[in-house]
Amino acid sequence: MKKSELKLDILKNSLNTLKECYKDYSSEKDARIKDYIKDSCIKRFEYTYETAKKTMNKYLKKEYDKTEKELSINNIFREMYGLELIKSFENWVDYREKRNFTSHEYSEKYTYTILEIIPRFIEDSEYLISRLQGVLSDD
Repeated sequence: MKKSELKLDILKNSLNTLKECYKDYSSEKDARIKDYIKDSCIKRFEYTYETAKKTMNKYLKKEYDKTEKELSINNIFREMYGLELIKSFENWVDYREKRNFTSHEYSEKYTYTILEIIPRFIEDSEYLISRLQGVLSDD
């Protein structure tokens, strides 16, 4: 498969909706409405994280013939870091842990923990997209 067959549109779109939502959350003054937006930010974080993870997985399979067995989640992040397609292995492990919080035990404590990392997650996701666009355009 050619590099150009990896589509980044879904990841870009999900990241854009997260950015918009987080901007609304940050600027909202009404506590009740802010609470609704907070929940939406969490969901959009979950979706964007899952989309990024799947995109990394597809890239490694297509470009490096990695098998599903070779691509545990930590190996995906390790490989992507080694290829300089993500800035920090540790950040992505942290995002996975935060994502797991939302699927196993949704609580107010965890929502604020996730909200705190969203700006860094946005920055790291933008970096991922930018780096992938660079290597995909090298065809």
